[in-house]
Amino acid sequence: MTYVRGNCLKNEILKFICGIIILMHKGVYASGFLYHLPSQQILLQQNNNSVPKWSLFGQKSKAKKDPLVLFQEAIFNSLDLKLPIKAIYPVYDYFNDESEENCFIFYAEIKQKRKLGLGKDSNMEWFTFKQTTKLSFLDQTRQDIIVAERVIKLKARNELAKITPPVKIP
Repeated sequence: MTYVRGNCLKNEILKFICGIIILMHKGVYASGFLYHLPSQQILLQQNNNSVPKWSLFGQKSKAKKDPLVLFQEAIFNSLDLKLPIKAIYPVYDYFNDESEENCFIFYAEIKQKRKLGLGKDSNMEWFTFKQTTKLSFLDQTRQDIIVAERVIKLKARNELAKITPPVKIP
């Protein structure tokens, strides 16, 4: 199943399906990053622990909660930034056998980059997708970023196709 936005009927069906899946497993984990389109950079965090690795912003819920809202809360809790739902885009989802959780990956487009630095528990920094290839990640986080980059590039190609008029061949 892929978490997709669409018309009201699709959203209602999706909420119903998500609710069933959540009840069948231990919980939900929603994570992702902020994306600044003009600079094509993503915001990541690095936890201040013994093995510092870069990661997405995320939050778990054992309750039946909409993954999109859970991601919105994760960004608010980490960055004190209230994202409008329309700025959040789904990437993909998967079931994590180890944690028995449904994991949902999102990104949120923002218009202005915020200057960030050291937080109370982590360091935050902006990176291009090319720069992320040199960073230290957990394997699943690296995979999430690779898939997200592909989704973002596909969205850009689709939007370009909508505004580019067809060429007449004489």
